[in-house]
Amino acid sequence: MIILSKGYKKPQTGDFGDVWFDALEDNIDLSNSHNHDGVNGEKISALSVVKSTATVLAASFADQGDGYFRASVTVPGGGLVDDYVIAVKDPVTKDPVGLKIEKINSTQFYLYTNFVQNFEVYFGI
Repeated sequence: MIILSKGYKKPQTGDFGDVWFDALEDNIDLSNSHNHDGVNGEKISALSVVKSTATVLAASFADQGDGYFRASVTVPGGGLVDDYVIAVKDPVTKDPVGLKIEKINSTQFYLYTNFVQNFEVYFGI
């Protein structure tokens, strides 16, 4: 039996069922619980991550009466706010825009601006 770099077990020729099935069970447990942290699985490059985006339309901003406007944004795909790095960009120029973000709950947040326009919100890991 060879133990591979991330803890997986690779049976060798001549290993019998009692060894082989225990190794298979251990490998299934490892596969089920790995998170690509570099210890129990290879790290995933940021280049391999598919980004999610949402468009926040100018019409969705409500005047707060203090010179700011706010819109609520829901994280796509049932994700959690805390699991993402959130970036806001101008949809035309793709330049980053530094807007305030305030968490409402685990899946929604407010986006604050003092100028109303459409924005693109990017969700990264």
